Amino acid sequence: MTETGPRYHSLSLCLKRTFGESVRKITLDAGLGCPNRDGTTSRDGCIYCNPRGSGTGAFAQGVSIAEQVDRGINFLSRRYGCRKFSIAYFQSFTNTYATPEHLSAIYTEALSKPEMVGLAIGTRPDCVPDPVLDLLADLARERLVWVEYGLQSIHGRTLELINRGHGPDAFFDAVDRTKKKGIPIVVHLILGLPGESLDDMRQTVRAVVAAGVRGVKLHPLYVVRGPNWKSCM
Repeated sequence: MTETGPRYHSLSLCLKRTFGESVRKITLDAGLGCPNRDGTTSRDGCIYCNPRGSGTGAFAQGVSIAEQVDRGINFLSRRYGCRKFSIAYFQSFTNTYATPEHLSAIYTEALSKPEMVGLAIGTRPDCVPDPVLDLLADLARERLVWVEYGLQSIHGRTLELINRGHGPDAFFDAVDRTKKKGIPIVVHLILGLPGESLDDMRQTVRAVVAAGVRGVKLHPLYVVRGPNWKSCM
């Protein structure tokens, strides 16, 4: 903390200044896949990824996007006193990994309630073809929309070690094309990846900031036991 407040601009503060009150995310599970799991890139996934994804498992239980939104609104209203505003956060797996038509349908369904002010789309930088970015740009004309790209490290050797399935160039290409569409970008990074020094981590942060991302989400490292976990020991 400084005398005037935090040394960083938090997401909660940014949203509160934008909408004049607290805004909360509703985590959604659209049941989309991942090229690093379906054999397109790999079948093993990244070493830190749960095979069931990082979401709620709601899609596998047959819960529609609309019902997930309703449940989220009810929960947030009771727990935090949210009155109107929520962000639909597509989190589990790769949420641009489908046709633009299918993505348009699920994004529109998530925004169908008047309480929903925007979308946060978690995805991979190698899964954002231009037609999908065009779709997001269209939605961003009326709602708050941002893309969250998983990167984890800027170092190619590390991305190979964690079985990420793409290199740094894919990230910079996605960032460049996304910025040209006027869509804000958040990047996910993992601190403490195997073999990385403090200087390596600093280089990653400097590189993504220089690329022009609007936000950074920092994660601690954990490794899921499986086919690749011993490679990082």
